[in-house]
Parts: sequence; C-alpha cells; structure tokens
Amino acid sequence: MAEVDLAVIGAGLAGCSLIGRLQQLRSDLNIVVIEAGRGPGGRTATRRRRDQIGWLLNHGAPGFGLSESMPEGMEALLAPLRSAGVLQRDERAVLSLNAQGDLSPANSPDACPDGGWWHGVPSMASICVGLLDTAGPVQLSRQFETRVRWLERRRDHWLLENEDRSWSLRAKHLVLSGTLLAHPRSLKMLAWDDVPLRTAVAEGVDDDLDKALSLLKHSQAEVRWNLMVDLGVLALKAEELPAQIWLDDAAKARWKVERLVLQPQSDGRWGLVVHGLDSGEAITPESQAHLLAQEQQRLVELLPELLQALPVVSAALNQATPLGVMRWGASRPLNNPLPQELQWCPTSAVGFCGDWIAGTRFGRAEGAISSGVNLAEQLHADR
Repeated sequence: MAEVDLAVIGAGLAGCSLIGRLQQLRSDLNIVVIEAGRGPGGRTATRRRRDQIGWLLNHGAPGFGLSESMPEGMEALLAPLRSAGVLQRDERAVLSLNAQGDLSPANSPDACPDGGWWHGVPSMASICVGLLDTAGPVQLSRQFETRVRWLERRRDHWLLENEDRSWSLRAKHLVLSGTLLAHPRSLKMLAWDDVPLRTAVAEGVDDDLDKALSLLKHSQAEVRWNLMVDLGVLALKAEELPAQIWLDDAAKARWKVERLVLQPQSDGRWGLVVHGLDSGEAITPESQAHLLAQEQQRLVELLPELLQALPVVSAALNQATPLGVMRWGASRPLNNPLPQELQWCPTSAVGFCGDWIAGTRFGRAEGAISSGVNLAEQLHADR
C-alpha cells in the first residue's frame, strides 16, 4: 500500500493552491492529490470532447474576480501564472438581461467583481494544472478518477479507500478541499449511510474537529444545472459577443437561470453554457438521471427567449447541439463558513480549504485560493 506525508482530496482551486504554495515554500512533503474527475479543475473544470479535437468548454466557473491588492503569499502564487499567460484578465463585455429580454451593461457585484474578471488560457482548468506544476521539491503524485468513500483514522496515519476498496492509501496528514466527506448531503445524494469523516473520528476525540463538523452540518450551498451547447460556427461580422450575460432578479425569477456564458473555440465554433438554478427537488442516485434530462429539456426550450437580443446567436440555434447538463451539487456556499482557526485540526492531523472557509472572499474563487495558501503556510510553519 502506498504511503504519503499528505493526501489532498480534491483538485480544484483550493487544493491545487495548497500544493502550489507548498512547492514555493520548498516543502519536503511527499503529497498525493486525489480527484474524482478526469483531471484538475474542480468547479473551474473544462469539458473536452472526443469527437472534436481542441474543444474546450468551461462548464463550471468561466472566470473569477481578484482583488487589486492581495496578501503576499497569494501574489507569489499567482504571479508565475500571470507571467506565463495562463491567468489573464478577460476584457470581453459582461451584460445584464432583464425579464423582457433586453440587454444592457451589467453593474451588479456578482457580474462586475472588484478587480475585474480573470480567466484561464487556453481554458479554466489550465489554472489548476499550472498550480500543480509549480516548480519545487515536493514529490507530487496525481490520482484522478478516484472517489474516496472510506476514511479511517488510525494511531499515526489516515487510511483512505474508494467505494469497493480496490484502491487504498496511507497518509500521515489529510486535507479536504471540498465538504462532501464531511457533510450530511452525501447521505442523500450518494446514498451513503454515514458521513465518512465523522465515522473516522468519533465525537469527543478531537474538540476542534467536533466544532468544525458541527458547523459544516448546518452549512448550505447552491446547486447549479449547467447546460452545455455547441452553437457551431456563427455568422459574426464586426460585432463582438459578450463573455457573460447575467440575468437580473426579475429575469432569474422568470426563467430560473443565473447567467449565460459564451466561449469561442479554436476552430471558429462557439460554445454556450447556461447556468440553471435549482428547483429544490431532492437529488438522489435514483432521481439524478431523470433530473438531468428534465433540466436539459427545460433549458434548451428557454434558449430562444434568452438569446432573442443576440440575433447572430439566436439564428444558430437550429444547428446547435446540446452536449448535456453538468450538475454542481455545491456550486457556492451560502452560510456557516468554517472559521480559519479550525482549518487545521492537529489532534487528528486533518485540515480543510475551500471557498467555504471564513473570510472577506467567502463563497468566491479568491477565497478558495486564499484558504489553500493560508493552510500551506501553516503546515509549512508547523514542520
């Protein structure tokens, strides 16, 4: 059985920022990052297509805001990505859509973050790839397409196993960059009969962990149903399409959609992602296939109304190809942030990072990056 110093579950912005910062700090840890998806990215993942070489569609976050002034550790982490052109400012327009279908310049805080929009080039997933590839002495291995189901805290290490226990790993320290293994939502959504982290460490063994799990138990997050569409080659002339179209409150209430994202492809085609709001129906392994099909049909039928103010896009709907719906079970945390002092629980050698950690950027990508940097610096200082 493989053994490492640190196992990081989740290869999104937080987990990859943690690893990238440890590299910069010249940490000597032996680390493995474990991810259920096919590669790094998390909610900044990018969808590829086997039938279309070069197709890259950001089916999660299309970008994020960054403050003009950030802590030294964050600046140091992101500077190489900016210099390499992997992290770039997105200068394309962001518009607002009202309930009558009219477009205007966006001005809401969500649509116009402080410091503007930043995105990954050639895709959002490139940011997490770049963070994992940060130069440094860390011995890093990557374990993709592996969902950790079982956790066991033994005397001096953690034991991690997948659902059928065909894969396992020993780790001296453990970091969760998502809440799935620590939150009761896994009980219904994945039909698990326990919360793995709670089962691994009994109540009363670790006061800090007890506090953390108690807070997380009551935390809530938004669910998104993101429809992906291949629009084909558009009959563009001089006009430039917006990067995003955010619906105002009345439009959200009418169509149950948060925003539309338009993304050019290298071959002249265009991709569209419709960020659909959740209806509140219970998500279980039995209901998921039905709900995915239901949301795809609903969102596809809305496209002519949503795009009526963009004739060049609306005209392409007859040739458009829906590519399915991606369900984000925790697209953004809503409440009960985990205090920073509970990010690391030394008694159990387990830590947390993500946009659900308390701070001024709670619920934002910048908060996820910041939490990873902060935890890396704490772990490095404690060695």
